[in-house]
Amino acid sequence: MESRTKNRQDREVIRMLTEKFFPEEQLKDYRELTEGYFNAAYEVNLESGRAVILKIAPPKDVQLMSYEKNIMFSEVDAMRKAAADGLVPVPEIFGFDDSCTICDSPCFFMEKLEGCSLSSCRGKLESEERRNVIRRTGEILRRINSIDCPCFGYPAQPDYQGEEWYPVLRKMFELGISDAKAKQIDVKISTDLLLEWLERDRKLFEEVRTPKLVHWDSWDGNFFVKDGKVTGIIDWERCIWGDPLMEVGFRTYGRFPEFLEGYGMEQLTAAQERRCLWYDVFLLLLVALEHEYRHYETTDMYDWSTGLLQKQFALLTNGGETTVEAGR
Repeated sequence: MESRTKNRQDREVIRMLTEKFFPEEQLKDYRELTEGYFNAAYEVNLESGRAVILKIAPPKDVQLMSYEKNIMFSEVDAMRKAAADGLVPVPEIFGFDDSCTICDSPCFFMEKLEGCSLSSCRGKLESEERRNVIRRTGEILRRINSIDCPCFGYPAQPDYQGEEWYPVLRKMFELGISDAKAKQIDVKISTDLLLEWLERDRKLFEEVRTPKLVHWDSWDGNFFVKDGKVTGIIDWERCIWGDPLMEVGFRTYGRFPEFLEGYGMEQLTAAQERRCLWYDVFLLLLVALEHEYRHYETTDMYDWSTGLLQKQFALLTNGGETTVEAGR
C-alpha cells in the first residue's frame, strides 16, 4: 500500500540501526513489508540466519491526523504492557530508538512472528479452522482488554486523557472533526448533528468506568496464523485506553458469532449495542480522512468509509437495529 506517511530508508541507515541494537550481528539483507498503511516496515535478515522486524515512524514533516501524533510511543508502551501480562501473544521488542540520530524518525525492532497474516492466508484455511481462529482472536482481545490503564484517552497525548470516558471520547470526536475541516474533507454527514446526538447519549458512556487497553486495529491483517493457530497480534500503534467495545470484533457491520463466543460476550445489552454503533461512527470518521492525509492512490477507502458512515449514523439517529453476520 502506498502512503506518504511511509518513511522508507536505505541500506546504510538500516545497517547502522541493526549494528546499534544487535552489536554482535551483521546485516545480511532486508525487504520491505508492504501490507501496512502507515509506517514503513522491513524484514531484516541477519548473518546468523535470524530475522527481525524493523518499524519506522512517518517523516516529521508529513502532516498527520491529530490522533496519530507520537503513536509509535503508544505502540511500544502497549506491547510492553501486553507482554507483561504473559498470556497475550505479542512480539518481543528488541529495542526502541526515538533519538532520531541514525534514522530521522522514531523506530523499533521486534520479533518476527511465525506464519502469515490472517488476511493473506484466510482462503487457505478450512471452514472449521477459520472459525477456530476467529474464536481465538476473541479470546486474545478479551485478555488484552483485561489490562487496566491509568486513565482514558490516547496514551501518548496527555491533552486527550481524563478520568471519565465521555468527556475524553467527545474530545476525540472533536479532534477528528477538526482534522476534517482543516483539509476541507466532506465526511458526508453533519458533524454538528453528530455532536448533538453524542451529547444526548452521554449516559451510555458513563457506564464505562475503568479504562482498559484497547488494541483498536485488530483486523485480519494484524493477526498472524500458522498451521491453523494464532501466533500473535501486531500493529499496536492505534491503541486507546478506553472501552473494550471499540475493538474491531464488535463493529456492527462486520461482527462474527465466533468472535463473540471466544470473547465470552455473546449477548450485548441495548446500551452496549448503541455504544458499538457510536464506535462504528468514530472509526469510520477517521478512516474517511486517510485518503487526503496520506495521499492514497485511489479513493476506494474514502468511498467505502463515507458510504458506511452515512448508514451507521442513520441507524443512530433513526433507531435502526444492528445485525450479526454469519461466520466466515
